[in-house]
Amino acid sequence: MAETHALLSPSSSHRWLHCTPSARLAEQFPNTGSDYAKAGTVAHAIGELKARKYFLGPMGPKAYSARLKQLKADPHYDKSMDNATEQYLDYLKSLALSFSAPPFVALESRVDCSHIAPGSFGRADCIMMGDGRLCVIDYKNGAGVPVEAENNSQMMLYALGALQVWAPIYGDTLEEIHLAIVQPNAGGVKEWRLSREALTRWGEDTVRPQAQLADRGEGEFRPGDWCRFCPAKSHCSARAEKLLALEEHKGGVPENRAVSGEKAPLLTDDEIGEVLSRAVDLEAWVKDLKEYALSALLKGRKIAGWKAVEGRGSRDWQNQEEAFRVLQERGVAQALLWERKPASVASLEKSLGKKAFAEAAQGLWEKSPGKPALVPQEDKRPPYQAAKAVFQPV
Repeated sequence: MAETHALLSPSSSHRWLHCTPSARLAEQFPNTGSDYAKAGTVAHAIGELKARKYFLGPMGPKAYSARLKQLKADPHYDKSMDNATEQYLDYLKSLALSFSAPPFVALESRVDCSHIAPGSFGRADCIMMGDGRLCVIDYKNGAGVPVEAENNSQMMLYALGALQVWAPIYGDTLEEIHLAIVQPNAGGVKEWRLSREALTRWGEDTVRPQAQLADRGEGEFRPGDWCRFCPAKSHCSARAEKLLALEEHKGGVPENRAVSGEKAPLLTDDEIGEVLSRAVDLEAWVKDLKEYALSALLKGRKIAGWKAVEGRGSRDWQNQEEAFRVLQERGVAQALLWERKPASVASLEKSLGKKAFAEAAQGLWEKSPGKPALVPQEDKRPPYQAAKAVFQPV
């Protein structure tokens, strides 16, 4: 059964904690789920089914197979979800074994955070408790944006909500908070631990005052990387004001720079870095604007200076079997009609699943170093070393 999202939901907390007025501003926009979100919902359901069968049962093979078949019939299902959710289950199993006795396990639990943020609630994928530990585990199906566990406000709010529910039972015994993100398609498992005292202090000192501002729609609009998932990202004037400030670098040269009373002809490396940092956000904003403008035009609205046109189409055979027969009659060799190419390592792994691929292809493939890529300084990957790439062992 579908559940409405809270205004101050833990999943959007990274945004409303930084930009408090955005919570009320976002109410003006409909919540339209993307295909990525729908695929994530299917993957979550498969992961929950596997975990429920293992930890909570009882579930007979017939009931399990029937439910799994039903989920796989969803148009957003992808075969890669099988292996990804197995990795999620494997992590839950290994975490459970780290307890001295079988832990208490709750799946898809509704956690209420309204004692910290007005009306806030969410659903935690998995919660484990025992040995003085509260573990909150979240499965992420996406591959585009790696999610870190450290200082993850969504996970920390889930933990505060879980404490609110189970503290009356466990009392003060839960002293350590263990947060884990399982993201098989983008980095695997990320973990972070903090004390219950530190978590509680964060809730009182950071979340509570910001949540009160957000609930009232007050505070200062602060554009940042949290704009990515904001429903108002295309229309927000604060974001536009920040990004259009890049115009002070007209022609690539800051207007205020001068050498001997004249404008300097070239940017320094530091200035290039500054412009790039601002342009990354600008590029994302322009993409958001284009997506909105096209959607508005297709709905009959007018966007000054822009129109929607038919893009480049693709060609396909009306009837492939009949077309190939006629082509051969007209002198086209059969060898030209069919392509045979070897499966790549990545495509075979996707077809077989990671576990089956690892067993079948052990020792048969190698990984070459990737090409250098430009990323912001805060990216957690180590800097590219040209010498190391050149002298890879053969």
